[in-house]
Amino acid sequence: MYSLTLFSLGFWFCHNHHESLDSGHLAYAEEVDNASMLVQLLEPVSEKENTFQLVVSVLQYGNDSTAHPVSGRMILYLEKDSLAQGLSYGDRLLVRGEFREIRPPVNPHAFDYRMHLARKNIYHSAYVRSGHWMAVGENHGRLSMHLALGLRDRAMAVFQAHHLGDREFALISALLLGYREYLDEEMRREFAGAGAMHILCVSGLHVGIIFMVLKAIFSFLLRLPGGRYLQTACIILLIWLYAAITGFSPSVLRASVMFTFVAAGQSFSRKGTIYNTLAASAFVLLINDPFIIAHIGFQLSYLAVISIVSLQPWLERLWRPKQYLVKKAWSITTVSVAAQLATGPLAIHYFHQFPNYFVLTNLLVIPLATLIIYTALLTLVLSPLPYAGCFTGQVLTHLIRAMNGSVSFIEGLPHSTAENLYISFFDTIMIFLVLIGFFTYLMRGARRSLLFGLVIMLLLASSLSLRHFRNTQQKGVVVYHVNRGTASDFIHGRQAVFMACEHVVDSPRLMQFSLSANRLGRGVRALNPLPLNGDSLSLCRDVGLASHGPLIHFHGMSMFLLDDGYFVQLLDSCCTDRRTAPNGSCSPVPLIRVNYLLVTGNPRVDVPLLLRHLEPDRVIIDASNAPWRAAVMEEAFTEAGVDVWNIRHLGAYEVTW
Repeated sequence: MYSLTLFSLGFWFCHNHHESLDSGHLAYAEEVDNASMLVQLLEPVSEKENTFQLVVSVLQYGNDSTAHPVSGRMILYLEKDSLAQGLSYGDRLLVRGEFREIRPPVNPHAFDYRMHLARKNIYHSAYVRSGHWMAVGENHGRLSMHLALGLRDRAMAVFQAHHLGDREFALISALLLGYREYLDEEMRREFAGAGAMHILCVSGLHVGIIFMVLKAIFSFLLRLPGGRYLQTACIILLIWLYAAITGFSPSVLRASVMFTFVAAGQSFSRKGTIYNTLAASAFVLLINDPFIIAHIGFQLSYLAVISIVSLQPWLERLWRPKQYLVKKAWSITTVSVAAQLATGPLAIHYFHQFPNYFVLTNLLVIPLATLIIYTALLTLVLSPLPYAGCFTGQVLTHLIRAMNGSVSFIEGLPHSTAENLYISFFDTIMIFLVLIGFFTYLMRGARRSLLFGLVIMLLLASSLSLRHFRNTQQKGVVVYHVNRGTASDFIHGRQAVFMACEHVVDSPRLMQFSLSANRLGRGVRALNPLPLNGDSLSLCRDVGLASHGPLIHFHGMSMFLLDDGYFVQLLDSCCTDRRTAPNGSCSPVPLIRVNYLLVTGNPRVDVPLLLRHLEPDRVIIDASNAPWRAAVMEEAFTEAGVDVWNIRHLGAYEVTW
């Protein structure tokens, strides 16, 4: 009965969490001419490469004559200017422009950003140019958030006053305050490659360190009557003050709730279990946001804590060194191994890489992170005292440089990171079941658990072997959605002939973002990129691809690549190359029949004239074509009775056989 009641309550909470079900939601607003929206900033402004990103709540929608109250959240991308940079949490804007639904993934196996935002009740976005918005109000929103962001800004100002370098300031802002806007791509890559990315995400480790410090500081209260409860109250109050200093970032909120329950549980004389405490904290978080269980941070945090609580004591008992430093190093090692066993499979599933030197990283980084947090907090406390604050600031600078140097050194070691790893969600679950079975047997001697683990391992091996066999037999073509670019994979087994324009080839980051997920999912390795001309394509006959100019043949499939140059070539050959009959008359060149016509490079195409010489089963218009020209071509081909796939609207085109 209790289980049924809890299940029903959970279903009710999940259903009501969808704000889009409200009849007054923005999704149901009727379109009007010269539309405008009154919005309010829900978060501080985030600076991107070409825009400022704002998460806003829509309050009104309409035009100059009518405006109706609406609800809903959306993302605004403002063109960069000084006015947009000066916006802050709680400001209200009047925005003119159209909004649109956030698109699903445009490339196969890509991260579903739309689903990620939908779990946060964000379903729409809009790009707004300078001059199409104006500020109409300030300092709205919750007072607690205003105070929290004010505390964070003051803390950052204290660190800036000590003239930290860019890398040092970026690290302390992320490590202590959870503000990651100053982290550049190189720092993110180094910390991810060394297995130290968890240091830059303020979470259970950081709050746990502060929890232990506060517990030691207020230990004297235990001598007083009721001192245990007074100590707990002080610890909880200061933990939430720290959460406020970080601006109530989601990861800190999770950790703060968790350690609030831990502190409260320890204050009672009745003996409890840490698992019940963790379950209670997770229950509170899920009541507030039922979809938080799908957030990667939530999953990794709770898996790491549960694994450390359950496995680390057993691992530590395997060896009992007597030397103090060796004992501490062994303790850190066991914590690292326990956490990595739980989070490693999930991290591989989501991020497709694994840090090989994670033990070495944690041996260096965790002590340094602890010292940095201690010193940073001391710097904030002593900042009003010129000499004392200056001294701690200098110590902090050297500690941060030591951490940056350590991470760079480990990331630069040979084979520091295993990359391009892929396991499905089903494989991830089976890996966890295998680990549970084996460690239950090792810790408790339960033979049934060993048998269970072996059976699941057999299923896992079968799943991996089946996918490997399927990948070796696959054949297919993928024309990717790459903005202002052309990229295609001709897949044969576990190899792919990669054909792309210079815009894509010269941008490794663009290739990583658009193409890598599909290649990982299919288990293929791409050959060196080939330019968009037929001469070099003829070199790929060993994988079944051959070409003659713009005409490509691939395992029974034919494709014609059409750009400005090839269109002129085609028309010239059709106009000048005539077959002469014995009577002296000329007959036209035979019609070229192909499975696919790939239109690329924004050519000016006379569709009726083209179709006199080329007969495609389907036309693919990729995203290198201008939107207006792609729309014109799509309409012309459709009127001629040819099936059209506009990649800019429909996403990547994929065919397998």
